[in-house]
Amino acid sequence: MTAGPHTVLVVDDEFASLEVLALLLIGEGFLVLTASNGDEALTRLAEQPVELVITDYKMPKMDGSELCERMLSDPRYQSIPVIFTSATYRQDIPRPSNVRAFFSKPLLFKNLLTAVHQILAQQNPG
Repeated sequence: MTAGPHTVLVVDDEFASLEVLALLLIGEGFLVLTASNGDEALTRLAEQPVELVITDYKMPKMDGSELCERMLSDPRYQSIPVIFTSATYRQDIPRPSNVRAFFSKPLLFKNLLTAVHQILAQQNPG
């Protein structure tokens, strides 16, 4: 893989949350793709490779858990790490094996960015 900006897919059905998170990540030097639901996220994944997915847990059409399960069932996406976000903090939210972190909304951006950098460093050591 060539060196360059990491590509992150942000998935959230709330436009304001999507926009703020995308702008934050762009400001950190990431390439950002966005989707407003799980179906759209799968389309984005097919269009362009990404190194990390940050997805809201509770969305219409396809929630974050189902998106993760679909990613795990597809060899092209099963190694992509995922960060869950949710306005509903629940310890019992199912966390598929590709979920590396969980953050409650409102997000503490510093903590989220720290997790993003750590996860990407683990994916691309060296």
